[in-house]
Amino acid sequence: MRDPKRIKRVCDLLEMAWSRYPDQRLGQLLLNYVFGSIGRDSHIYHKEDNDIENLLKDCIKKFDSFEALSEAEKKEQYELYRKRLLSKED
Repeated sequence: MRDPKRIKRVCDLLEMAWSRYPDQRLGQLLLNYVFGSIGRDSHIYHKEDNDIENLLKDCIKKFDSFEALSEAEKKEQYELYRKRLLSKED
């Protein structure tokens, strides 16, 4: 049986990631940073929850690294990060 505590962990991470980029719709956030190109190794249906947790943690870590930037620089870095993820051929 899967650990029921994972639900709150994943939801909390999702909230943290989404709050750092609130202009994106939920589907955009998930496609761009969780199930987009970096998730090409498996369809969303087959993605394990611990993999999703790790992807969200990486996303949050990267977003946090943008905090010291100006708004214009931050927007540019989000876009560059998203493009890098989408261009990965994993």
